[in-house]
Amino acid sequence: MKKLSAALALVLVCAGPAVAAKPPKGGKPNSNLTIKASATSVTFGRTVTLSGTTKNVPAGTTVEVQQNPYPYAGFKPTGKTGVVDPSGNYSIAGITPQMHTQYKVTAKTSPPTDSGTVFVRVRLRVSFGVSDSTPKKGQRVRFFGTASPAHPGKPVLIQKKTATGYKTVTRTTLSSTSKYSKKLRIRSRGTYRVVVQSVDQDHDNGTSRSRTLRVH
Repeated sequence: MKKLSAALALVLVCAGPAVAAKPPKGGKPNSNLTIKASATSVTFGRTVTLSGTTKNVPAGTTVEVQQNPYPYAGFKPTGKTGVVDPSGNYSIAGITPQMHTQYKVTAKTSPPTDSGTVFVRVRLRVSFGVSDSTPKKGQRVRFFGTASPAHPGKPVLIQKKTATGYKTVTRTTLSSTSKYSKKLRIRSRGTYRVVVQSVDQDHDNGTSRSRTLRVH
């Protein structure tokens, strides 16, 4: 049993993050109804705007947003709509993807006109706080925060900025409530950030804002 446990632990340690999710094949572009997203990658909770142009679609026609989120089982209406303006354009704001999502729009013509598709990736949102931002030399400081949406058990990397980029100085994992907490002894001034690895196919890794600790 001990040998089996050791082997399993080795597999878990060596296993890297899952391969990044690839979007499904996009719908064929339609010059009569185009679509683009204001961003192709957003942090969880942020919104995007979908917009485009039309040809042979009357002004005042309703345009409906449809989504196909991971695991890409098919398109369904989002409840978000827009209207074609007199110049043949449309813009629909406030689209909030919960995970990697493929979008298209449908103009309510007869028969309906479908656009091609756009793909929006979603990265985890990571908060980052410290128990003391001006510690004494050698003091242990608690790094803490959360990741959204919940990803319990996923790896948390605490990184310090160096001359060549950020380097991981310690690790922990998310709790059952998707929180993390880790104490680190601080000996000199430094800038830190936290990366939470998604290790799944529905979200990308999340990175917190940076914080600078000043030793006194």
